Amino acid sequence: MNTQALIDGVVQQTTVLIAHLATAGGIRAPLARIANRVFLDLSEELQRQGVKKNVIADMFGMALRTYHRRVRSLAESATEGGRTVWDAVLDFIHTEQPVSLQQIKQRFRRDEPSVVSGALNDLVGSGFVYRAGRGEGAVFRIAEAQDFERSPVETRRDADEYLVWLQVYRQGPITRGTLAEHTHLADDALDAALRTLGSDGRIEALRREDGTTAYSSARFDVPVGASQGWEAAVLDHFQALVSAVCVKLRTGRAQAGRSDETGGATYTLEIWPGHPHETEARGLLGETRRRVDALRELIDAHNARTARPAQVDALVFYAGQYVKAEEEINNDDE
Repeated sequence: MNTQALIDGVVQQTTVLIAHLATAGGIRAPLARIANRVFLDLSEELQRQGVKKNVIADMFGMALRTYHRRVRSLAESATEGGRTVWDAVLDFIHTEQPVSLQQIKQRFRRDEPSVVSGALNDLVGSGFVYRAGRGEGAVFRIAEAQDFERSPVETRRDADEYLVWLQVYRQGPITRGTLAEHTHLADDALDAALRTLGSDGRIEALRREDGTTAYSSARFDVPVGASQGWEAAVLDHFQALVSAVCVKLRTGRAQAGRSDETGGATYTLEIWPGHPHETEARGLLGETRRRVDALRELIDAHNARTARPAQVDALVFYAGQYVKAEEEINNDDE
């Protein structure tokens, strides 16, 4: 298997997806955090899989000391718990601008100075923060206001609720701390979403014997045609696809079988106006949704009147389709 070619292809397609998400609906979502977030999450996932830090550093093409310094700059701030130094410094400048280097050092005096300096240099180097002057007399200011565009508060609140609900459903029972890691939401946004989801019965808070609280949900649903929750629906679909591929990789099998319960399949159906199977092909997604919806209703009805056994398997099925017009096909060939 050509692993490097596969990774390159996945990264390229993921950047296409991120670019479309960042500009959907005419917005210009800030992307400065993306590279840092990918680096930190990828490092943590490699460690969970048992890869040593010196090997991870080599995989990133870094010296071990450079790797440690980079991780520390993205780790939780001692000044503002639950946030990275990078994020905390950025928001401090955004709130207090213009702000001097001395003010920044004073604010983050509990964090390692080299980590704070590294975060500042990275912010300036990325063009996300402007610096005037040098040395102790340097003054920092945030980039132009349009770089910080935000969707309306109500829309963001709805999106947060669906994202939290999705993680509770897929990962539950899940603690608040783990939810924060998965959603990357600010404390106030996460707590607001948990309160709303709990009050309307979409999630349930479970008190464990060790005194901790875990959240669970028996369902997750973004109705077809709903104007809110599309972010969670896209994430749910993407997670399902990634999980299916990862489970397949863990089995060590590089081939598929027709009776496999785990995996995926992609088919291209070439049709044109008047084709005898045009209606059948174009209606494939709708028909699949109707069949799965009907099956889920039957299963939910049975489960509601039956005691759940100790072991319950969750069979996650995902499906999607799109139409690639002829002019797009011709452009691909140019």
